[in-house]
Amino acid sequence: MMARRTTLASYFIVCSFLLACAGRHPTPEALASSETETAAPEPVVLEVENHNWADVVLYVVHDGVQTRFTQVAAAHNLSIEIPPRLQGQMGVIRIAARRIGGTDSYVSQAISVRGSSAVRLTIESSLNHSSVGVW
Repeated sequence: MMARRTTLASYFIVCSFLLACAGRHPTPEALASSETETAAPEPVVLEVENHNWADVVLYVVHDGVQTRFTQVAAAHNLSIEIPPRLQGQMGVIRIAARRIGGTDSYVSQAISVRGSSAVRLTIESSLNHSSVGVW
């Protein structure tokens, strides 16, 4: 009788241990829905119009990190994609510009690029008069 109880108790312990160790396996539908929810953001096009007489270096500021992005020649236009890795976790960035050989600079207000297709930056002769637009 005692051996039977011991065997029965050990059976329940082993079964509960196996159930506790078993992991959940997501269904194909759950996998498909989680992939669409965590899809990476699309690249956003940055269109730059440089009215400045000097070359300007552009930076993207995202999640508190400033990353050198590109350089725009004096009096030239440029169209370049902002890759998803520079768009920040919340899709909010700032564009910073520094004139080569000068001390002036410009930092835009916070820009939400999530759902946007393009950002247009107009760099003026005086960098602090530059402007940015999103659409």
